[in-house]
Amino acid sequence: MNVCSKYSKLRLPADSQLRLEGQVREAIGRGLFSGASLLISGGLEPDFERTWGTVKSGGVPVTLSTRFDLASLTKPLVTAPLCMVALKRGLVSLDDPLSRFFADFVPGDKEGITLRSLLSHSSGLPPYEPFYPELIKLPHEARRTALASMILKTPLDDAPGKRAQYSDLGFMLLGLILERQMGGRLDRLARDLLFEPLGIDELHFCPIGPQSPVLGPQPTVLSYAATQFCPWRKRLLQGEVDDENAWALDGVAGHAGLFGTARGVFKLLSFLWNVYEGNISNRLWPQEIVRLFWTRTRVAQGGSDWCLGYDTTAREGPSCAGRYFSASTVGHLGFTGVSFWLDLEKRVLVILLANRVHPTRQNNAFRQLRPALHDCIMETVEHGN
Repeated sequence: MNVCSKYSKLRLPADSQLRLEGQVREAIGRGLFSGASLLISGGLEPDFERTWGTVKSGGVPVTLSTRFDLASLTKPLVTAPLCMVALKRGLVSLDDPLSRFFADFVPGDKEGITLRSLLSHSSGLPPYEPFYPELIKLPHEARRTALASMILKTPLDDAPGKRAQYSDLGFMLLGLILERQMGGRLDRLARDLLFEPLGIDELHFCPIGPQSPVLGPQPTVLSYAATQFCPWRKRLLQGEVDDENAWALDGVAGHAGLFGTARGVFKLLSFLWNVYEGNISNRLWPQEIVRLFWTRTRVAQGGSDWCLGYDTTAREGPSCAGRYFSASTVGHLGFTGVSFWLDLEKRVLVILLANRVHPTRQNNAFRQLRPALHDCIMETVEHGN
């Protein structure tokens, strides 16, 4: 891979590193999470990598190879890049309506939903619905078709295109559409088109179920950061997707299911970043498509906080990214305590992985820690390292 032409090595002064260390260790002491991994880069290579804590309470230490449940980072790291490939190959168009893919059962209120509105979270679909209790009653091979029907029968919160509202349901549909159009399950598509060609063995799904051959390293071989003790599954989840809807789909879905390390996330984002800047060319990810996906969208009632598959720091009020990331920033959060923010103007990428849902999801103090950590990092960037 060619290098980012404007690369400038980021150096965190000793006092900034001590502040970061203190913030993370204090958070571990308060039980916000058991372990964390942080990577910071100016584009060419990781400039700062550090891990803290243990994979679970009283467990072994987190290392740079510890896999975290990346939750909704599946959206920008798998589903959106595969949508770019499908668009390049002419398998889909951003303005294709759902009726192109689900001709038999698209109700009238959803006729205006397009791939563009799904990617930009402006479809009108609600954020979340618990489909898994019904899905697990069905044979594994029937669940994906059943899920599409369930989503399309779900009442909309708004008319398509009226406003942007984050929706897992939209990315569940996108995953199913990609599978239909590209002829394979999402984990296989990600492996064959993304991870293996780019030499990324630190990102993978952990598929389960009778039709799920092993496609990635297994929990018995690698270290996995634990998530919650699931009251429904009645076990501590480790190397098993936390999200119930994704679990019902054998651990592979368009909205969740990906596992990986900070280095794996970096490798994929660094590749797209280089394509975005024109430093490398790739037939599946041309520069114009990556730039299209990393540009804020517009919906009928005005602007949107979203790019196509990627979040921004454009919301009013305090940002989960902190005070210093510019408006030219793309990123995403994951429910389990994971995130990345890539400032395309200031040329800095921050990847933070933590298991904030361990041992329980009832922990929201992490929301205050994340922007504080980002501010500590970005203050150094603001003052010229």
